Amino acid sequence: MCREEFRLRNFKFWHPEHREFTDSRWLSLPVFVAYRLIVTVYNLAWLFYNIHVFGVKLFIFLTNWTYLILNIYFVYATTLSCIALYRDYKKQRETVVVEIELRPGDDHRGGSTNGATDLETADRKKDALQFQHKLLWFIYVISATGSLWITAGYWSVLVESDTIDANNITKHALNSVFMLIDTCLSSIPVHLFHSLYVLLYFLIYIAFSVFYWLLGGTNNEGQPYIYRLLNYSEFKATTGVLLAVFLLLVLPVLQFIFFSITKLRDYLYRKRVNGMK
Repeated sequence: MCREEFRLRNFKFWHPEHREFTDSRWLSLPVFVAYRLIVTVYNLAWLFYNIHVFGVKLFIFLTNWTYLILNIYFVYATTLSCIALYRDYKKQRETVVVEIELRPGDDHRGGSTNGATDLETADRKKDALQFQHKLLWFIYVISATGSLWITAGYWSVLVESDTIDANNITKHALNSVFMLIDTCLSSIPVHLFHSLYVLLYFLIYIAFSVFYWLLGGTNNEGQPYIYRLLNYSEFKATTGVLLAVFLLLVLPVLQFIFFSITKLRDYLYRKRVNGMK
């Protein structure tokens, strides 16, 4: 398992099964779609509430960047799961129609089943993902590891005297809970090397915060910085060390947590399937 994980191709968004980006390991597809719809509606409601209350300045904060990406992920993931459900329903209907129209004695095998199986086996190591699956995977990586990073950073460093209300808990705690639950229920894979994309995402935000400061931007209280720790007028060496620790040490650990969850999830799934044979 470990040797396979550290292949260079795992830097890419490559996978042999596209249905693992729409289906659940444990739930039927209709139930999985219903679950994702509920989570999507809940988070969209809070996102629109935040936009209404805080306006455009909402999006100077990393928390809200990441919460927006979480919303994009659930909307997109739910849409792809709905499309897969519709196609399954359509295929089932077409199969029923064909079976009804066939007369007794008709040979409708259409070829060798073994041949199809052999072809499937030969192709199982080829990339089966289309653009929409790769894009979903990329958004998932940012949302999942990014949300857990936000949760860890906020409650350990930034919380201070902030008001702890439902909005705060949703964006700084439930964000991670939703991504952990979705990871456990879904079939989406996780690669350790993909943490580099999350690192790039955070570096882009840091660059944004520098330009925002240089242009004289202020936070909601009118102070000349976004976060107190990112006050570049009085930037401390300890802040740089803290950022380096969170980016270069904590971030890979969080990615490993999601990687471990998916490996345990898939192991339990295989054990369950083998036990049913």
